[in-house]
Amino acid sequence: MAVENNYFWTKKLDNGNTRVGLNDQGRDDLGKISFIDVPAKGTTLKKGDKFISVEAEKAVTDLNSPVDGTIVTVNDQIVDEPAGLSSSDENENWIVEVK
Repeated sequence: MAVENNYFWTKKLDNGNTRVGLNDQGRDDLGKISFIDVPAKGTTLKKGDKFISVEAEKAVTDLNSPVDGTIVTVNDQIVDEPAGLSSSDENENWIVEVK
């Protein structure tokens, strides 16, 4: 079962896509993230439905999507190195872009 949360920031990009990343509360509540399972490009997200699974210092959980849309880009660097989610830099800690 996915957890209700406010762990994500969203940012509208110039190309019309919305970028989704982990915010300060998410970083604080989860702790250091060791694994993240992100849906593939082309997956349709529905706000409130399961979005990602994370294994972190303080929790192993599923997190719900903060947006509706189709994933057009996945931040492969975060998938390969989930510790990047600990960064407060939105250019590093984003997870996906949806449209």
